[in-house]
Amino acid sequence: MTAKPLISFSKIAAEDPNFLDTDEWPDWQAQFGNTQPLKLEIGFGMGNFLIEMAALEPHTNFIGMDFYHKGIRKLMTRIQKLQLDNIRVAYGDVRFKVPELFKDGELDTIYINFPDPWPKKRHYKRRLIKPDFVKLVAQKLAPKGRVLLATDFEVYAMEMLEFFNADPMFKNLAPDSGFLESREDLPKTKYQKNFINAGHKIYYLEYSRLGIATA
Repeated sequence: MTAKPLISFSKIAAEDPNFLDTDEWPDWQAQFGNTQPLKLEIGFGMGNFLIEMAALEPHTNFIGMDFYHKGIRKLMTRIQKLQLDNIRVAYGDVRFKVPELFKDGELDTIYINFPDPWPKKRHYKRRLIKPDFVKLVAQKLAPKGRVLLATDFEVYAMEMLEFFNADPMFKNLAPDSGFLESREDLPKTKYQKNFINAGHKIYYLEYSRLGIATA
């Protein structure tokens, strides 16, 4: 049952240079042909946010990372149709791929929109946002780089807040080191629109990566 998507991805990788299925740093400047800032969306779903961001910021390079087969194929089709040359799509589990594909301090911004909350207690260990992952994000972000997160799941939101606030490399950009009320300057994801329409509260977090302290 898994052979078809793997074959499909092999074909995409062979025919479309915007799709990357690699375990090595791909030289992002060579990939994009410029030195514009790199912004990464982790878990892009169907790609709506990534597409809109790339259109809004044509002089920024965007990378989407996911392992959702249907979403990847749909996004690749839309990139070709819209002729967006500032998006690359990387396949794989971000916990393993981020260390392999990015050098330390290489990323300008990281977006993590509505990661799977794994609501059942026995599945908490599967959640992406944990202290070790927060340290990884700090490692790959440039000084003054930003990480933006969103979730509608309160328990997970409180975990995110706790873990990022506890890391000395991050400064919470919300008043009183809490949550932002809204995020009107960015496109809305498909999940975000659904949650808003359903009347769910959304928790927004934004952090700045601090510079390395010197003696």
